[in-house]
Amino acid sequence: MQIIKEQLKRINNFLILLIPLLIVNLIFNIKYDWGGVSVITRIYIMVLSFYISFIFSQIDSDEYREKYTEAYGRKGVYLLFIVLRIFPFFFIYILTILFTLINYINTPNWPIEPILRLFDGRYSNTVIYSLILFIILRQKIKPGISIPLFIIFSILYFTLDKSLYMIFDPSYGVIAIKISKYIIFLFILIYDYSKDKWKIIKSIFISSLIGAIIQTFVALLFAITFFTSSIGSSSFYISGKILLKSGFIFPIDDMLQSILNSKNTGEIRNVLKFIDIYGKEINYSIQEWEKLLVQNKIEMNEEIFKYLNKHNIKLDFEVIKNYASSQLLISPLASADLTEFIKHFGGYYIDNKKEFYELYNSFNLSMKIVILESLAYTDDTDAMDFLLDKVTSVELLESDAAYSSLKKITKIDPALGSGKEKYNVDVIMYFREYISEIKKGKQ
Repeated sequence: MQIIKEQLKRINNFLILLIPLLIVNLIFNIKYDWGGVSVITRIYIMVLSFYISFIFSQIDSDEYREKYTEAYGRKGVYLLFIVLRIFPFFFIYILTILFTLINYINTPNWPIEPILRLFDGRYSNTVIYSLILFIILRQKIKPGISIPLFIIFSILYFTLDKSLYMIFDPSYGVIAIKISKYIIFLFILIYDYSKDKWKIIKSIFISSLIGAIIQTFVALLFAITFFTSSIGSSSFYISGKILLKSGFIFPIDDMLQSILNSKNTGEIRNVLKFIDIYGKEINYSIQEWEKLLVQNKIEMNEEIFKYLNKHNIKLDFEVIKNYASSQLLISPLASADLTEFIKHFGGYYIDNKKEFYELYNSFNLSMKIVILESLAYTDDTDAMDFLLDKVTSVELLESDAAYSSLKKITKIDPALGSGKEKYNVDVIMYFREYISEIKKGKQ
Protein backbone atom coordinates (compact mmCIF):
# COMPACT_ATOMS: atom_id res chain seq x y z
CA MET A 1 0.00 0.00 0.00
CA GLN A 2 3.05 2.22 0.31
CA ILE A 3 3.09 2.47 -3.50
CA ILE A 4 -0.41 3.93 -3.53
CA LYS A 5 0.46 6.45 -0.85
CA GLU A 6 3.55 7.57 -2.74
CA GLN A 7 1.67 8.02 -6.00
CA LEU A 8 -1.22 9.86 -4.34
CA LYS A 9 1.28 12.33 -2.88
CA ARG A 10 2.35 13.11 -6.44
CA ILE A 11 -1.20 14.14 -7.35
CA ASN A 12 -1.97 15.73 -3.99
CA ASN A 13 -1.99 19.30 -5.37
CA PHE A 14 -4.26 18.25 -8.24
CA LEU A 15 -6.73 16.71 -5.79
CA ILE A 16 -6.69 19.83 -3.62
CA LEU A 17 -7.60 21.93 -6.68
CA LEU A 18 -10.28 19.43 -7.70
CA ILE A 19 -12.24 19.82 -4.44
CA PRO A 20 -13.19 23.51 -4.89
CA LEU A 21 -13.80 22.88 -8.59
CA LEU A 22 -16.32 20.15 -7.73
CA ILE A 23 -17.95 22.45 -5.15
CA VAL A 24 -18.29 25.28 -7.69
CA ASN A 25 -19.69 22.78 -10.21
CA LEU A 26 -22.23 21.65 -7.62
CA ILE A 27 -23.34 25.23 -6.90
CA PHE A 28 -23.70 26.06 -10.60
CA ASN A 29 -25.70 22.90 -11.26
CA ILE A 30 -28.08 23.69 -8.41
CA LYS A 31 -28.53 27.43 -8.98
CA TYR A 32 -27.73 28.13 -12.62
CA ASP A 33 -28.51 26.66 -16.01
CA TRP A 34 -25.02 26.92 -17.48
CA GLY A 35 -22.82 23.97 -18.37
CA GLY A 36 -19.51 25.80 -18.68
CA VAL A 37 -18.24 24.81 -15.24
CA SER A 38 -19.23 21.19 -15.87
CA VAL A 39 -17.18 21.15 -19.08
CA ILE A 40 -14.16 22.63 -17.29
CA THR A 41 -14.49 20.10 -14.46
CA ARG A 42 -14.76 17.17 -16.81
CA ILE A 43 -11.70 18.28 -18.80
CA TYR A 44 -9.77 18.73 -15.55
CA ILE A 45 -10.70 15.20 -14.41
CA MET A 46 -9.71 13.78 -17.78
CA VAL A 47 -6.31 15.50 -17.64
CA LEU A 48 -5.84 14.29 -14.06
CA SER A 49 -6.77 10.77 -15.19
CA PHE A 50 -4.12 10.91 -17.88
CA TYR A 51 -1.55 12.03 -15.33
CA ILE A 52 -2.50 9.13 -13.05
CA SER A 53 -2.01 6.76 -16.00
CA PHE A 54 1.37 8.35 -16.64
CA ILE A 55 2.77 8.01 -13.11
CA PHE A 56 1.62 4.40 -12.70
CA SER A 57 2.91 3.46 -16.17
CA GLN A 58 6.41 4.49 -15.07
CA ILE A 59 6.50 2.00 -12.19
CA ASP A 60 8.47 -1.16 -12.91
CA SER A 61 6.56 -4.05 -11.35
CA ASP A 62 9.72 -6.19 -11.24
CA GLU A 63 11.16 -3.90 -8.58
CA TYR A 64 8.32 -4.73 -6.17
CA ARG A 65 7.39 -8.28 -7.20
CA GLU A 66 9.99 -9.96 -4.97
CA LYS A 67 9.20 -7.70 -2.00
CA TYR A 68 5.48 -8.43 -2.20
CA THR A 69 6.10 -12.17 -2.58
CA GLU A 70 8.29 -12.18 0.54
CA ALA A 71 5.78 -10.13 2.50
CA TYR A 72 2.52 -11.80 1.39
CA GLY A 73 3.52 -15.12 -0.17
CA ARG A 74 2.03 -16.23 -3.49
CA LYS A 75 -0.89 -13.83 -3.10
CA GLY A 76 1.62 -10.96 -3.11
CA VAL A 77 1.81 -11.17 -6.92
CA TYR A 78 -1.95 -10.68 -7.18
CA LEU A 79 -1.95 -7.93 -4.57
CA LEU A 80 0.74 -6.08 -6.53
CA PHE A 81 -1.37 -6.46 -9.68
CA ILE A 82 -4.28 -4.81 -7.89
CA VAL A 83 -2.03 -1.97 -6.69
CA LEU A 84 -0.25 -1.29 -9.98
CA ARG A 85 -2.92 -2.15 -12.55
CA ILE A 86 -6.39 -2.08 -10.99
CA PHE A 87 -6.11 0.75 -8.48
CA PRO A 88 -5.25 3.61 -10.90
CA PHE A 89 -8.27 2.87 -13.11
CA PHE A 90 -10.49 2.26 -10.10
CA PHE A 91 -9.44 5.65 -8.74
CA ILE A 92 -10.14 7.27 -12.13
CA TYR A 93 -13.58 5.68 -12.12
CA ILE A 94 -14.26 7.04 -8.61
CA LEU A 95 -13.47 10.53 -9.92
CA THR A 96 -15.91 9.88 -12.79
CA ILE A 97 -18.62 8.82 -10.32
CA LEU A 98 -18.12 11.99 -8.25
CA PHE A 99 -18.37 14.17 -11.35
CA THR A 100 -21.51 12.37 -12.57
CA LEU A 101 -23.30 12.58 -9.22
CA ILE A 102 -22.58 16.32 -9.01
CA ASN A 103 -23.29 17.03 -12.66
CA TYR A 104 -26.72 15.36 -12.48
CA ILE A 105 -27.69 16.64 -9.03
CA ASN A 106 -30.98 17.99 -10.43
CA THR A 107 -31.91 14.70 -12.09
CA PRO A 108 -35.23 13.22 -10.90
CA ASN A 109 -34.69 10.22 -8.64
CA TRP A 110 -31.12 11.30 -7.78
CA PRO A 111 -28.76 9.55 -7.03
CA ILE A 112 -30.27 6.29 -8.32
CA GLU A 113 -30.72 7.44 -11.91
CA PRO A 114 -27.14 8.75 -12.46
CA ILE A 115 -25.72 5.64 -10.80
CA LEU A 116 -27.71 3.42 -13.16
CA ARG A 117 -26.46 5.46 -16.09
CA LEU A 118 -22.89 4.99 -14.86
CA PHE A 119 -23.26 1.23 -14.68
CA ASP A 120 -24.67 1.34 -18.20
CA GLY A 121 -21.41 2.89 -19.37
CA ARG A 122 -21.94 6.66 -19.08
CA TYR A 123 -18.54 8.42 -19.10
CA SER A 124 -16.67 5.09 -19.06
CA ASN A 125 -14.61 6.33 -22.02
CA THR A 126 -12.49 8.36 -19.58
CA VAL A 127 -11.21 5.06 -18.20
CA ILE A 128 -10.70 3.60 -21.67
CA TYR A 129 -8.70 6.57 -22.93
CA SER A 130 -6.59 6.42 -19.77
CA LEU A 131 -5.93 2.73 -20.49
CA ILE A 132 -4.89 3.51 -24.07
CA LEU A 133 -2.44 6.11 -22.78
CA PHE A 134 -1.19 3.70 -20.10
CA ILE A 135 -0.39 0.95 -22.64
CA ILE A 136 1.36 3.33 -25.02
CA LEU A 137 3.47 4.80 -22.22
CA ARG A 138 4.40 1.30 -21.07
CA GLN A 139 6.16 0.81 -24.40
CA LYS A 140 8.70 3.54 -23.46
CA ILE A 141 8.28 5.28 -26.83
CA LYS A 142 9.50 8.82 -27.44
CA PRO A 143 6.87 11.56 -26.86
CA GLY A 144 7.02 12.55 -30.53
CA ILE A 145 5.68 9.10 -31.41
CA SER A 146 3.60 8.21 -28.33
CA ILE A 147 1.41 11.35 -28.46
CA PRO A 148 0.30 10.82 -32.12
CA LEU A 149 -0.22 7.12 -31.35
CA PHE A 150 -2.46 8.00 -28.39
CA ILE A 151 -4.52 10.37 -30.53
CA ILE A 152 -4.84 7.84 -33.37
CA PHE A 153 -5.86 4.92 -31.13
CA SER A 154 -8.29 7.10 -29.18
CA ILE A 155 -9.98 8.19 -32.42
CA LEU A 156 -10.05 4.59 -33.67
CA TYR A 157 -11.62 3.39 -30.43
CA PHE A 158 -14.23 6.18 -30.46
CA THR A 159 -15.13 5.46 -34.10
CA LEU A 160 -15.28 1.70 -33.61
CA ASP A 161 -17.35 2.02 -30.44
CA LYS A 162 -19.92 4.28 -32.10
CA SER A 163 -20.00 2.12 -35.24
CA LEU A 164 -20.67 -1.11 -33.33
CA TYR A 165 -23.60 0.40 -31.46
CA MET A 166 -24.99 1.68 -34.76
CA ILE A 167 -24.53 -1.67 -36.53
CA PHE A 168 -26.08 -3.84 -33.81
CA ASP A 169 -29.65 -3.30 -32.71
CA PRO A 170 -30.15 -2.93 -28.96
CA SER A 171 -30.37 -6.61 -27.95
CA TYR A 172 -27.87 -9.43 -27.63
CA GLY A 173 -25.34 -7.52 -29.72
CA VAL A 174 -25.10 -4.82 -27.04
CA ILE A 175 -24.36 -7.28 -24.26
CA ALA A 176 -21.70 -8.91 -26.46
CA ILE A 177 -20.07 -5.50 -27.00
CA LYS A 178 -20.07 -4.75 -23.27
CA ILE A 179 -18.60 -8.14 -22.30
CA SER A 180 -15.97 -7.74 -25.01
CA LYS A 181 -14.97 -4.37 -23.56
CA TYR A 182 -14.50 -5.87 -20.10
CA ILE A 183 -12.50 -8.79 -21.49
CA ILE A 184 -10.22 -6.64 -23.65
CA PHE A 185 -9.67 -4.16 -20.82
CA LEU A 186 -8.69 -6.90 -18.37
CA PHE A 187 -6.67 -8.85 -20.93
CA ILE A 188 -4.46 -5.84 -21.64
CA LEU A 189 -3.77 -5.26 -17.95
CA ILE A 190 -3.15 -8.93 -17.14
CA TYR A 191 -0.98 -9.60 -20.17
CA ASP A 192 1.15 -6.50 -19.54
CA TYR A 193 1.72 -7.51 -15.90
CA SER A 194 2.14 -11.27 -16.22
CA LYS A 195 5.52 -13.01 -16.38
CA ASP A 196 4.02 -16.46 -16.79
CA LYS A 197 5.19 -18.74 -19.62
CA TRP A 198 1.57 -19.28 -20.72
CA LYS A 199 0.49 -15.72 -20.13
CA ILE A 200 -1.50 -15.38 -23.37
CA ILE A 201 -3.71 -18.37 -22.54
CA LYS A 202 -4.02 -17.41 -18.88
CA SER A 203 -4.73 -13.79 -19.73
CA ILE A 204 -7.52 -14.80 -22.13
CA PHE A 205 -9.03 -17.26 -19.64
CA ILE A 206 -8.90 -14.99 -16.59
CA SER A 207 -10.09 -11.87 -18.42
CA SER A 208 -12.96 -13.81 -20.05
CA LEU A 209 -14.04 -15.27 -16.71
CA ILE A 210 -13.88 -11.98 -14.82
CA GLY A 211 -15.48 -10.08 -17.72
CA ALA A 212 -18.43 -12.48 -17.71
CA ILE A 213 -18.71 -12.17 -13.92
CA ILE A 214 -18.72 -8.36 -14.08
CA GLN A 215 -21.40 -8.30 -16.78
CA THR A 216 -23.49 -10.80 -14.78
CA PHE A 217 -23.16 -8.62 -11.69
CA VAL A 218 -24.19 -5.49 -13.62
CA ALA A 219 -27.17 -7.29 -15.18
CA LEU A 220 -28.23 -8.54 -11.73
CA LEU A 221 -27.95 -5.01 -10.37
CA PHE A 222 -30.31 -3.73 -13.06
CA ALA A 223 -32.69 -6.67 -12.55
CA ILE A 224 -32.80 -6.12 -8.78
CA THR A 225 -33.36 -2.41 -9.32
CA PHE A 226 -36.18 -3.15 -11.76
CA PHE A 227 -38.00 -5.56 -9.44
CA THR A 228 -37.52 -3.47 -6.28
CA SER A 229 -38.39 -0.07 -7.78
CA SER A 230 -41.85 1.38 -7.46
CA ILE A 231 -43.80 0.52 -10.60
CA GLY A 232 -43.83 3.54 -12.87
CA SER A 233 -40.87 5.24 -11.17
CA SER A 234 -37.90 6.67 -13.02
CA SER A 235 -35.56 3.89 -11.83
CA PHE A 236 -38.17 1.29 -12.90
CA TYR A 237 -38.19 2.56 -16.49
CA ILE A 238 -34.44 3.25 -16.72
CA SER A 239 -33.41 -0.18 -15.45
CA GLY A 240 -36.09 -1.79 -17.62
CA LYS A 241 -34.85 -0.05 -20.77
CA ILE A 242 -31.23 -0.94 -20.01
CA LEU A 243 -32.20 -4.60 -19.55
CA LEU A 244 -34.16 -4.58 -22.81
CA LYS A 245 -31.24 -2.95 -24.57
CA SER A 246 -28.99 -5.73 -23.27
CA GLY A 247 -31.11 -8.60 -24.57
CA PHE A 248 -33.35 -9.33 -21.56
CA ILE A 249 -37.01 -9.46 -22.58
CA PHE A 250 -38.71 -10.04 -19.21
CA PRO A 251 -39.32 -6.32 -18.35
CA ILE A 252 -41.59 -5.75 -21.38
CA ASP A 253 -44.91 -6.98 -19.94
CA ASP A 254 -44.51 -5.15 -16.62
CA MET A 255 -43.51 -1.94 -18.40
CA LEU A 256 -46.49 -2.13 -20.77
CA GLN A 257 -48.89 -2.62 -17.86
CA SER A 258 -47.24 0.19 -15.93
CA ILE A 259 -47.63 2.56 -18.89
CA LEU A 260 -51.37 1.91 -18.90
CA ASN A 261 -51.79 2.30 -15.15
CA SER A 262 -49.50 5.29 -14.62
CA LYS A 263 -50.48 7.21 -17.77
CA ASN A 264 -46.76 7.62 -18.51
CA THR A 265 -47.46 7.36 -22.20
CA GLY A 266 -44.09 8.88 -23.13
CA GLU A 267 -42.42 5.57 -22.30
CA ILE A 268 -44.50 3.61 -24.81
CA ARG A 269 -42.29 4.87 -27.64
CA ASN A 270 -39.20 3.38 -25.97
CA VAL A 271 -40.91 0.05 -25.37
CA LEU A 272 -42.28 -0.14 -28.92
CA LYS A 273 -38.74 -0.01 -30.27
CA PHE A 274 -37.87 -3.18 -28.35
CA ILE A 275 -41.22 -4.81 -29.20
CA ASP A 276 -40.23 -4.50 -32.85
CA ILE A 277 -36.67 -5.78 -32.28
CA TYR A 278 -37.75 -8.86 -30.33
CA GLY A 279 -40.79 -9.62 -32.48
CA LYS A 280 -43.20 -9.41 -29.54
CA GLU A 281 -46.83 -8.31 -29.67
CA ILE A 282 -48.76 -5.99 -27.38
CA ASN A 283 -52.01 -7.41 -26.02
CA TYR A 284 -53.75 -4.10 -25.41
CA SER A 285 -57.47 -3.96 -26.03
CA ILE A 286 -58.94 -1.45 -28.51
CA GLN A 287 -60.08 0.72 -25.60
CA GLU A 288 -56.59 0.67 -24.05
CA TRP A 289 -54.96 1.78 -27.31
CA GLU A 290 -57.49 4.60 -27.57
CA LYS A 291 -56.78 5.62 -23.98
CA LEU A 292 -53.06 5.83 -24.73
CA LEU A 293 -53.55 7.86 -27.89
CA VAL A 294 -55.79 10.57 -26.49
CA GLN A 295 -53.37 11.28 -23.63
CA ASN A 296 -50.65 12.45 -26.03
CA LYS A 297 -50.28 15.10 -28.69
CA ILE A 298 -50.80 13.67 -32.15
CA GLU A 299 -47.17 14.22 -33.23
CA MET A 300 -45.98 12.23 -30.19
CA ASN A 301 -47.96 9.16 -31.22
CA GLU A 302 -46.20 8.33 -34.50
CA GLU A 303 -44.56 5.21 -33.04
CA ILE A 304 -47.93 3.99 -31.77
CA PHE A 305 -49.57 4.52 -35.17
CA LYS A 306 -46.62 2.76 -36.80
CA TYR A 307 -47.27 -0.28 -34.60
CA LEU A 308 -51.03 -0.15 -35.31
CA ASN A 309 -50.35 0.02 -39.05
CA LYS A 310 -47.87 -2.84 -38.98
CA HIS A 311 -50.30 -5.11 -37.13
CA ASN A 312 -53.40 -3.82 -38.96
CA ILE A 313 -55.11 -2.79 -35.73
CA LYS A 314 -58.21 -0.64 -36.25
CA LEU A 315 -59.74 1.52 -33.51
CA ASP A 316 -63.13 3.19 -33.23
CA PHE A 317 -63.36 5.71 -36.09
CA GLU A 318 -65.33 8.21 -33.99
CA VAL A 319 -62.52 8.25 -31.42
CA ILE A 320 -59.86 8.74 -34.11
CA LYS A 321 -61.92 11.39 -35.91
CA ASN A 322 -62.58 13.41 -32.74
CA TYR A 323 -58.97 13.04 -31.64
CA ALA A 324 -57.65 14.25 -35.01
CA SER A 325 -60.14 17.12 -35.09
CA SER A 326 -59.08 18.41 -31.68
CA GLN A 327 -55.36 17.87 -32.25
CA LEU A 328 -55.19 19.53 -35.65
CA LEU A 329 -56.59 22.70 -34.10
CA ILE A 330 -53.57 23.00 -31.75
CA SER A 331 -50.83 21.20 -33.77
CA PRO A 332 -50.35 22.83 -37.18
CA LEU A 333 -49.52 20.23 -39.81
CA ALA A 334 -46.46 22.17 -40.98
CA SER A 335 -44.74 21.69 -37.62
CA ALA A 336 -45.33 17.94 -37.28
CA ASP A 337 -44.50 14.71 -39.10
CA LEU A 338 -47.73 12.72 -39.16
CA THR A 339 -46.79 10.12 -41.78
CA GLU A 340 -47.90 7.10 -39.75
CA PHE A 341 -51.09 8.76 -38.51
CA ILE A 342 -52.05 9.77 -42.05
CA LYS A 343 -51.49 6.22 -43.26
CA HIS A 344 -53.57 4.88 -40.35
CA PHE A 345 -56.32 7.43 -40.90
CA GLY A 346 -56.58 6.45 -44.56
CA GLY A 347 -57.47 2.92 -43.52
CA TYR A 348 -60.88 4.12 -42.29
CA TYR A 349 -61.90 5.74 -45.57
CA ILE A 350 -63.73 2.86 -47.27
CA ASP A 351 -66.21 2.44 -44.41
CA ASN A 352 -66.53 6.15 -43.64
CA LYS A 353 -66.51 7.99 -46.98
CA LYS A 354 -69.30 10.39 -46.03
CA GLU A 355 -67.57 11.43 -42.79
CA PHE A 356 -64.27 12.00 -44.62
CA TYR A 357 -65.84 14.43 -47.10
CA GLU A 358 -67.82 16.18 -44.35
CA LEU A 359 -64.61 16.67 -42.38
CA TYR A 360 -62.90 18.05 -45.45
CA ASN A 361 -65.66 20.57 -46.13
CA SER A 362 -66.11 21.73 -42.55
CA PHE A 363 -62.61 21.84 -41.12
CA ASN A 364 -59.36 23.83 -41.33
CA LEU A 365 -56.51 23.53 -43.82
CA SER A 366 -54.53 21.07 -41.67
CA MET A 367 -57.42 18.60 -41.67
CA LYS A 368 -57.92 19.08 -45.42
CA ILE A 369 -54.25 18.22 -46.07
CA VAL A 370 -54.43 15.18 -43.77
CA ILE A 371 -57.51 13.87 -45.60
CA LEU A 372 -55.97 14.45 -49.03
CA GLU A 373 -52.75 12.71 -48.03
CA SER A 374 -54.61 9.84 -46.32
CA LEU A 375 -56.48 9.07 -49.55
CA ALA A 376 -53.14 7.96 -51.01
CA TYR A 377 -53.58 4.74 -49.03
CA THR A 378 -56.85 3.75 -50.73
CA ASP A 379 -57.51 2.40 -54.22
CA ASP A 380 -61.03 3.79 -54.41
CA THR A 381 -62.01 5.52 -57.66
CA ASP A 382 -64.26 7.99 -55.79
CA ALA A 383 -61.19 9.04 -53.83
CA MET A 384 -59.25 9.40 -57.09
CA ASP A 385 -61.97 11.62 -58.59
CA PHE A 386 -62.01 13.72 -55.43
CA LEU A 387 -58.22 14.12 -55.50
CA LEU A 388 -58.22 14.99 -59.18
CA ASP A 389 -60.74 17.74 -58.52
CA LYS A 390 -58.51 19.20 -55.79
CA VAL A 391 -55.39 19.22 -58.00
CA THR A 392 -56.75 22.43 -59.53
CA SER A 393 -57.41 24.03 -56.14
CA VAL A 394 -56.25 27.64 -55.76
CA GLU A 395 -54.76 26.62 -52.39
CA LEU A 396 -51.24 25.46 -53.28
CA LEU A 397 -50.87 23.09 -50.31
CA GLU A 398 -54.12 21.33 -51.17
CA SER A 399 -53.14 21.07 -54.82
CA ASP A 400 -49.72 19.61 -53.97
CA ALA A 401 -51.18 17.12 -51.49
CA ALA A 402 -53.85 15.97 -53.93
CA TYR A 403 -51.37 15.47 -56.78
CA SER A 404 -48.92 13.63 -54.51
CA SER A 405 -51.66 11.24 -53.38
CA LEU A 406 -52.77 10.63 -56.97
CA LYS A 407 -49.20 9.71 -57.90
CA LYS A 408 -49.04 7.20 -55.05
CA ILE A 409 -52.36 5.55 -55.95
CA THR A 410 -51.87 5.39 -59.70
CA LYS A 411 -48.06 5.10 -59.69
CA ILE A 412 -47.89 7.52 -62.62
CA ASP A 413 -46.65 11.12 -62.87
CA PRO A 414 -47.93 12.68 -66.13
CA ALA A 415 -46.74 16.18 -65.16
CA LEU A 416 -43.17 15.01 -64.85
CA GLY A 417 -43.38 12.91 -68.01
CA SER A 418 -44.77 15.73 -70.13
CA GLY A 419 -42.86 18.58 -68.51
CA LYS A 420 -46.14 20.40 -67.80
CA GLU A 421 -47.62 21.84 -64.62
CA LYS A 422 -49.69 19.44 -62.52
CA TYR A 423 -52.85 21.50 -63.08
CA ASN A 424 -52.38 21.59 -66.87
CA VAL A 425 -55.46 20.38 -68.76
CA ASP A 426 -53.47 17.62 -70.49
CA VAL A 427 -52.28 16.29 -67.13
CA ILE A 428 -55.81 16.37 -65.74
CA MET A 429 -57.18 14.59 -68.82
CA TYR A 430 -54.47 11.93 -68.60
CA PHE A 431 -55.48 11.15 -65.00
CA ARG A 432 -59.18 11.26 -65.89
CA GLU A 433 -58.73 8.71 -68.67
CA TYR A 434 -56.60 6.53 -66.41
CA ILE A 435 -59.25 6.59 -63.67
CA SER A 436 -61.94 5.83 -66.26
CA GLU A 437 -60.01 2.74 -67.36
CA ILE A 438 -59.79 1.57 -63.75
CA LYS A 439 -63.54 1.98 -63.32
CA LYS A 440 -64.18 -0.07 -66.45
CA GLY A 441 -61.89 -2.79 -65.16
CA LYS A 442 -63.85 -3.03 -61.92
CA GLN A 443 -67.23 -3.36 -63.64
